[in-house]
Amino acid sequence: MCSKGCPGGRQGPPGRSDGGCRRVSTVHQRGAGREPAAGDAADGPPPGDAYGGRAGDAYGGSGVDPFGRRGDDAAGRLRDERGCVVTALRLGWWMADAYHHAQTADLSAPQRRPGGPPAKLTNLTEMSGRRRLRMHLDGIDVALAQIAELTGTGATAPSTAATRAATPTDTTAAEATAALPAETTPAPVGEETAALLLALDDLNVDVLRWAMAANPRVGLAYRLGRSLADTVRHGEAEQVPWRFAGRQHEISRWLDELASVLPPYSAAVVRRSLRAWADAVTRALVGDPAEAGLDELARELRNQGDRWRNVLTGGLHPRDLLDEEDYAVVARNVIIRDRKLVVQAARGIFWPVLVPLLVVLFAVVGVSAAAAAGSPTTRAAVALVGLGAGLTAIWRTVSGPTLAVAGEVNRPLLEGELTVRMAGRVDGPLADARAAARTRRPRHPDQVPGGSKYVAGLTPADLP
Repeated sequence: MCSKGCPGGRQGPPGRSDGGCRRVSTVHQRGAGREPAAGDAADGPPPGDAYGGRAGDAYGGSGVDPFGRRGDDAAGRLRDERGCVVTALRLGWWMADAYHHAQTADLSAPQRRPGGPPAKLTNLTEMSGRRRLRMHLDGIDVALAQIAELTGTGATAPSTAATRAATPTDTTAAEATAALPAETTPAPVGEETAALLLALDDLNVDVLRWAMAANPRVGLAYRLGRSLADTVRHGEAEQVPWRFAGRQHEISRWLDELASVLPPYSAAVVRRSLRAWADAVTRALVGDPAEAGLDELARELRNQGDRWRNVLTGGLHPRDLLDEEDYAVVARNVIIRDRKLVVQAARGIFWPVLVPLLVVLFAVVGVSAAAAAGSPTTRAAVALVGLGAGLTAIWRTVSGPTLAVAGEVNRPLLEGELTVRMAGRVDGPLADARAAARTRRPRHPDQVPGGSKYVAGLTPADLP
């Protein structure tokens, strides 16, 4: 409260016409004293006129602050649906990674530390299995806190406490031996792992129930992230066809439902890239010699999954992968398709629209020229002026609606061409797998390097 007793105001500099009282918005009052969430800063609306400009209108009207949070705190209403959906997708990916890590990592081996300090700081790959699992759980806690803040439902988010309690402690071998009494034997490793997996599965079910109750799109994004992570998991080549056995159709349907709240172009690009991978796996399974083998596809699948995740979460805009050649191809294809549309439109309106108008125009011009007084030159001038004015009127009548329709039709054509080129760039790991397959493919001894197999090899000249 300021010196004049205005609620929500604060004292400004002296000399102001309003007595130094400045009004502080409700949104700023509510947001004061805390930093914006990471999901808000990364996935909020683009810069624009504050609260009332284009960014505010596009992301919920005048009640949206620069970080994409809505001013209405009603229960169940999302203040930033896009940021919430993207965070839920990351949460699903982390949950799937945590479960896979608990299945495959050695959680029984203690952290191996040298007698003194290490020569360099410990890297991610040098961490023990239990520390990496706790890192996954930390990421889950952060994502849950962000979603709970963005949804504003007031419901308590699921906790990872039970999962942390089921995780073996990370101690050295000497500490573990000293901590146990002489008559105590540690629990079998299989039982500890089973208890941990059960705790993770219970946490997964709780998160899914909580997310679906908060907002169906948030729950769907959580399922999408989890399914994508399981699809691109490192594994044997024999597992790749099983992962693409119809799963891409379900993922594509989820991408369609979430396209409006995901970053621009991301859903369409990932859906097209996923279909390209499914086709490549199908051809590799039947032994197509022109396609990469299952071994090459399995090696590059995880890299492709990381790129899909970056595109869907806004970390990588697929348009940033395009170069001048891509834009030239897009422009050429759009011009070709526009030319075809113009020809088809001209054929469609020629007889029912243009021909009657031209007949009426020539009739009016002919009557006007015949009725005009003066020399033949004067009559020809009157005819030309009337013909020009009539053609101008016809052009204005036809061109306005035609150009408006062409603009509406040309926009999806341009976006479609951009999506095709962006999906091709996102499919970089698939191109690498095909290049590796061509490199490893055995070459005929008589085949010239870089030549066609249908051209005869070099032979000595036939001498008599």
